Amino acid sequence: MSKRISLLLVFFFTFFVLYGQNSANTVGQPELDNAVKSLAAEIQKKIPAGGTVKILLGQWTYYDSVPALGSYWAAQLTGELANVPNRSFILVSGGGADWTVSGEIIETPGAIRVYTRLIRSAGQSIEASFQADFEMNSYLAEMLSSGGSSSSVFRDAYEFDSMENPQTVEIGTGEGGPATNRTIHTENDEDFFLLVADREGTLTIETTGSMDTYMELYNADSGEKLDNNDDGGSGSNARIRRQVVPGSRYIAKVRGYDSGTGTYGLRAWISETIRIPPDEYENDDDFDSAKDLSPGTPQRHTFTTGDDVDWVQFRISQAGRYTIRTRGVNSSGLDTYIELYDEDRDSIDDDDDGGEDYDSRLSLRLQAGTYYLRVECLNDEPDQPYTISVEEDR
Repeated sequence: MSKRISLLLVFFFTFFVLYGQNSANTVGQPELDNAVKSLAAEIQKKIPAGGTVKILLGQWTYYDSVPALGSYWAAQLTGELANVPNRSFILVSGGGADWTVSGEIIETPGAIRVYTRLIRSAGQSIEASFQADFEMNSYLAEMLSSGGSSSSVFRDAYEFDSMENPQTVEIGTGEGGPATNRTIHTENDEDFFLLVADREGTLTIETTGSMDTYMELYNADSGEKLDNNDDGGSGSNARIRRQVVPGSRYIAKVRGYDSGTGTYGLRAWISETIRIPPDEYENDDDFDSAKDLSPGTPQRHTFTTGDDVDWVQFRISQAGRYTIRTRGVNSSGLDTYIELYDEDRDSIDDDDDGGEDYDSRLSLRLQAGTYYLRVECLNDEPDQPYTISVEEDR
C-alpha cells in the first residue's frame, strides 16, 4: 500500500463498517456475492435521500494491477447497485461524479482483505470505509493471479449449469424484487434457471443490468420450447411472461445477444392475472364470425387474454376518406394492432401506434363496399376494454 493511501486512511478515516464475520471466511463465489450484496446495502445507507447523487465505480487494485478478483468485485457491485429500487443515485462512467467507490486488495496472514472506500469528489474526503476478509484458498489464488481489467468477465459459481442441471430461482411476489447475479463469461456461455410455480397467475421472468441478453423459455418436463425474447424488458434486457398454474415447471435459458459477455441479473415473480369478462360480440375470432359495425357508432370490445383477436365488418355507402381507430377505454396504454381487408379478404393496410401513444389509427380513402377489420392485442395482459370506430372525415 502506498504512503499516500496510508496517510489518507490515517487522516481522513471518518467511518468504518465491518461486514461479514470478523474472522476470515472460507470463500467461494457465493461468499463473494453475499459480501458484495452487503456492501451495496451499506453504501446505499450512506447516500442522502431527496436528490440524485452521481456515483462512479473505480477499480480494485492488487499490487498496482487489476486482477480478476478486482474486476469481478467491481462488476458485481455495479449490478447490485443498479438493481436497488427507488434509489437516490445514478451510476456514471465518466466525469462529473459526486462520489467515487473504489479500493484495493491486500494480503494479510493467511487471508485476503478487500478494502472499499466511498470518497466524496469535493475535497476527496472519505465518507465511509468497508472491509471484507476471506481465507486464502486456491480459488482466490487463481482470481488474484489471473490478470483482469474493468471489462473482463469471470466465470460465476453456478457453472457448469445446463438444461439437466439448472440453477433453481426463487419466485417472488411482486415486481422489483432481488435479482440473482450471473455472468456470461464467454461468447458460447449459456445459463439455465429452473422456475417452479407455486400459485396461479402471470409469471414474469426478466433480466436486469446493462448487458444485452437473450432469453428462451422451455417446459422443464418435456423440453418443449415455449417462448423467446430479446429486448422485451427495460433497455436491452429480456422479459418473458406466461400464465402458470401451481406445479408448472419451466427452464429459462439466458445468453448474451450476438455473442456478448458481461454481468446481468435475473428475477422472477408471479402476479395475479387480471381477468376481463368476454364482451357481447364474442365469438368474433375470424372472418366468418366478424360482427357488424356501423360507421359513426363506436363499439366497446374487450380482449379476454393477450392472445384474443376480434373481427368486425362494416359497409361504406359512399366513397370518401375515413378514419378507423381503436383506443383503450381507460387510457392509451392498451397496445392494439389493426389490419384492414377488402370484401375479397385481401389486406389493404395496417397500423400499430398511429394514434395517441399505443392507440391504432388508419386514415385513408375508401370506395363504397364491405370491409373487414382485424384487431389484435400486443399486451401480454390486457387490462381494460377498448372502442372501435369508423368515422367519415368531414
